[in-house]
Amino acid sequence: MEEAWAFEHSIECNVPKEFAWHFWTDVCNWKIDADVESVELNGPFTNGSQGVTITHSAGRIEWRIVGVKAESEAVLEVPLSGATVRFRWTFQDLNGRTRITQRISTEGEKASSLAEMMAATFESGVPAGMKTLCESMVKAAAATADAP
Repeated sequence: MEEAWAFEHSIECNVPKEFAWHFWTDVCNWKIDADVESVELNGPFTNGSQGVTITHSAGRIEWRIVGVKAESEAVLEVPLSGATVRFRWTFQDLNGRTRITQRISTEGEKASSLAEMMAATFESGVPAGMKTLCESMVKAAAATADAP
């Protein structure tokens, strides 16, 4: 199926790839986003697991994991009526640092009608959210390093 809209943003984070991956796949850490009230994952972070995110702005969002390449890539999908929103996260090693990329896309028969709303929501919010994610990872890594 053809994409109706897509957006991609990358950030370089001063933590090792393994740390970044484990931090991000612990969905409790997704609550660093001020809009996120809660996140639940039904099982381990693997293909087929389903989750629910409750946000202040959009309410209940049900999603599923449709692809995982351990410590390097995860694809999550949010099914909507007549469309699917796909979130593809990649983690690339940069010699002790990590490039984290998030790519968001929509497809489906009604996806083009969502394009304007998706652009307004994600193109402005994703860069700031990924910056907050990176800052949280750096703080958590420092706290781990300082622990006895």
